Amino acid sequence: MEQKQEQETLLRIVETWNLSEKPEYRGFRCGNCQEYKNEAWYHWVNTGDYKLPIHMCNNTCEPAFQNGSIQIDETKRTIVDRKTFGNSFQFSKKAQHRFGEIVASWPEYKEPELKAYICDDCEKELDIDTDGIRKGYHVWWKLPDNKTLAELHFHKHCGDSLNLSH
Repeated sequence: MEQKQEQETLLRIVETWNLSEKPEYRGFRCGNCQEYKNEAWYHWVNTGDYKLPIHMCNNTCEPAFQNGSIQIDETKRTIVDRKTFGNSFQFSKKAQHRFGEIVASWPEYKEPELKAYICDDCEKELDIDTDGIRKGYHVWWKLPDNKTLAELHFHKHCGDSLNLSH
């Protein structure tokens, strides 16, 4: 699939998500089918005022994405109000600074790769909880341009050091 078409398809998937202004500590799901997985294909979205990795499960969604047959539930599509998003939860200056460093280090585009979910701060694999599911903080942050949204992921201890649980 050509890069422009790939980005458009990934954007359509992201637009079906229910974004949380407050950080969530939870398991990781496939970006499309929403099934919990401990590893996934990482794709980079850098379009439509989004900048983030999107994860695709190895057994169903990634093959369908690659061959152009992926089914996206367009009925869940939502438009995020960029003017108000992020107003209900304020991150510390330390957290915002670190988020900016992390997002600035991300590639504009990178070939997809299959891997375990990693912490964006320490870059180590996120922990598997007692229920067998890899978990971490999921953080949506509006960049200083006041329109681009990025999703970052952190270990519990890395997120707690940034005061994400307040």
